[in-house]
Amino acid sequence: MIPFIPISFLLGCLSVSKAAQLAAAPSSLGDCLSRAKVPASLPGSSTFPKLAQPFNLRLQYLPAAVALPTTTQEVSDAVLCAARSKVKVQAKSGGHSASFSSGGQNGSMVISLEAFQNISLFGPGIAQVGGGVRLGNLATGIYNQGKRALPHGVCPGVGIGGHATHGGYSQIIRSLIQAAGKRMVTKPSLGYSSRAWGFTLDTIVGLDVVLANGTFVQATPTAYKDIFWALRGAADSIGIITRFYFQTQPAPTSIVNWVYEIPVANPKVAAAAFSHIQDFVLNASIIDDKIGMGVTPSPSSFHVSGTYRGDEAVFRAKIAPEFLRTLPAPSSTKIKTFSWIDSLADMWSSPLPQPLSGYDAHDNFYAKSILVPESSPLTSMSRPPPLITPLAPTPTNRIPGTRYPNLWFSELNLLGGPSSRVNNPSPAAADSAFSARNALWVVQHYSTVPSTADGGPKRAIEFVNGLNDALGKGYGGYLNYVDPELSASQAHGIYYSRDVYERLVRIKNAVDPEGVFWNPQAVGT
Repeated sequence: MIPFIPISFLLGCLSVSKAAQLAAAPSSLGDCLSRAKVPASLPGSSTFPKLAQPFNLRLQYLPAAVALPTTTQEVSDAVLCAARSKVKVQAKSGGHSASFSSGGQNGSMVISLEAFQNISLFGPGIAQVGGGVRLGNLATGIYNQGKRALPHGVCPGVGIGGHATHGGYSQIIRSLIQAAGKRMVTKPSLGYSSRAWGFTLDTIVGLDVVLANGTFVQATPTAYKDIFWALRGAADSIGIITRFYFQTQPAPTSIVNWVYEIPVANPKVAAAAFSHIQDFVLNASIIDDKIGMGVTPSPSSFHVSGTYRGDEAVFRAKIAPEFLRTLPAPSSTKIKTFSWIDSLADMWSSPLPQPLSGYDAHDNFYAKSILVPESSPLTSMSRPPPLITPLAPTPTNRIPGTRYPNLWFSELNLLGGPSSRVNNPSPAAADSAFSARNALWVVQHYSTVPSTADGGPKRAIEFVNGLNDALGKGYGGYLNYVDPELSASQAHGIYYSRDVYERLVRIKNAVDPEGVFWNPQAVGT
């Protein structure tokens, strides 16, 4: 039995009692928060502009308030105040969202979980993790406490909340590209343990959550089962998670980090090279769950990077020769063995430990994703070779005779292939609202926003949509690379299967009938 911290129904009853007290509160949200003694920042305060600023500066909204609770009871009280004031709520874990971390509209309330920073190990490798913990601190915390590990992304500033409840995959090394063909900035963004251990979501064994009526419950596979199912895939629509319980893994004693820069002189060479890479990742005589990898294409090369959870001599003797067979000779190569935590540090572009407050990273961008099914990989006859080399001058640019003026990248992360736990999760992990279980690749296209003179946000959106369209239409998408330009119905169709979405709507109607937890693509919208 997993020894969770017990949570009685009494706390839920206390929240209901507090709800009665708040019913007599003044009408404004700010007055209600003050009466409930919930720390908060309101428009006009000196702290508000920074607290309200989103990670993605392209999507700026003005919240009605930013609540700053330090206890679960204060989270509950903040939710009750918002419900009474008919204000929508958006939880903010790390705030590293590409879309709706400020609510997706003016006038919502953001509930920041920055104070929820606890990380502790207990029992059979269970990690208790506060809802405001960032990935860099999570990785170092569980490693330093017990040499434990989890599958997760390795952009260290990303918060655990959205990451873990919408997938949580160890993605590839990213590069920002200019259309002229120069790789401008290389930014490692992850490890590759997901093919062995699944998504971060798959390791969740319990969740402490505040619901729309202010009650606080602990959802597990045996308690509040529908809520537990829905939170793993659609938490932003269901409740606010104040604490996660993860089943960790013993950290590997050694990891081989490897990187190849494969020159591709023209689209024909690039298409042949990618075809070989894709054959390689589907080759069960070579690939197992010890391999994780991804590809970042540029106009002149493929940056292929990954990890091997095994002996470096085996990688050099067996894996590398088959990977390099028929490919152009690499212009650069790196193969090196690290400890688990040093492997992460080698891939990340900033220190693993992150500040507990005052995080201030931002970008101005548009991004979206495609899940390429394992049943119809990119080299199938239905997908012509130019789609594999979208960085060459193609119709994706949409402006004849010009090159795209801004920094951008495409990345392809290997999800499927032989022995992948992503596509073959345990029955317990599969029993969730997360639908992305049949992909070979997850592809992300990302562009910073050009200046107004170069077309501004409209041109970035056109360009990224062109890259996606080049890969074909009708694919699903990855919830952690959500496209904020989609309508609610489009998003629901892309990110969830029909049966999953219909069940989510039933649960949403039961636990949040007034739609307190809301964003433009929320369940039931």
